[in-house]
Amino acid sequence: MSKELKKSLIADVAFSCFLSSGYGGTSVDDIVRAAGISKGGLYWHFKSKEDIFLYLIGKWIKEYDQELLLRLAEEYPVREKLKKFVDYYLENVNVPIIALIKEFLMQAKDVNILNELKSLIADSEKNNIIKNVIMEAVRKGECKTVDVEAAAYAFMGMFEGIGMIWSVSHKDKQLLERTARIALNIYLEGILNK
Repeated sequence: MSKELKKSLIADVAFSCFLSSGYGGTSVDDIVRAAGISKGGLYWHFKSKEDIFLYLIGKWIKEYDQELLLRLAEEYPVREKLKKFVDYYLENVNVPIIALIKEFLMQAKDVNILNELKSLIADSEKNNIIKNVIMEAVRKGECKTVDVEAAAYAFMGMFEGIGMIWSVSHKDKQLLERTARIALNIYLEGILNK
């Protein structure tokens, strides 16, 4: 078995442990027991429990970005592409890893670890994907000529904000869906050529 495959398998086992006991409730010993390996075997692949968690976050972000790219790859008008983004966003707004990230953020004390997490999140391609969608729409004359980078940040900020408010409030999924659709329509009204 390759080193990378073994590392991925250990991380998957750790993820199962995190899901069942929470990040804080899972120890390295729990992961070692569940993976059926020695502590030395775990430390051969990862420096710490935090390192495993960051690996999982990086893997999830990469998979999220790849799926988003796949969903937006077809030749659709900007309205349809951004609607597909919203659909995908709504599918993923309440996945278990989001709750684990929040728990991790509340418990992490090491500034370097927190900076690594911030860096992983910042490295997501979501903004660039949306920026490219808007740039293509401007080029095709579907959108007004806008500052594409700022328009992409405004779009992402709107949805990240909606998700944040929803996650700390009543978590009414129907309200979230209605809010996301209205936000998309308001955004499109602002940038589309009429």
